[in-house]
Amino acid sequence: MALGVPISVYLLFYADNTEGPIALKFSHPCLEDLNSYCINGVCAFHHELEKALCRCFTGYTGERCEHLTLTSYAVDSHEKYIAVGIGVGLLLSGFLAIFYCYIRKRYEK
Repeated sequence: MALGVPISVYLLFYADNTEGPIALKFSHPCLEDLNSYCINGVCAFHHELEKALCRCFTGYTGERCEHLTLTSYAVDSHEKYIAVGIGVGLLLSGFLAIFYCYIRKRYEK
């Protein structure tokens, strides 16, 4: 804490640079007039960019954390199960036909 104000420090690492971090990024909490800037997150003022940035809570995205991230689920359709059933039925029918021909040919001799 510097002068009673908490400071967040970010180190930037790049994959092709093995010497260490490129730069330090400093940000302070937003001033009182920007406290409500982030809808679902924490406001931080970035000095290099000279603007307020939001760190969104889990489940929210967007510049001001205004978008709720929805979880989507895919529902299997009945057509998929019908197609699999028909395929298995045809496969079994083919095996039974081959088995029948094999047995019939064996007993003809």
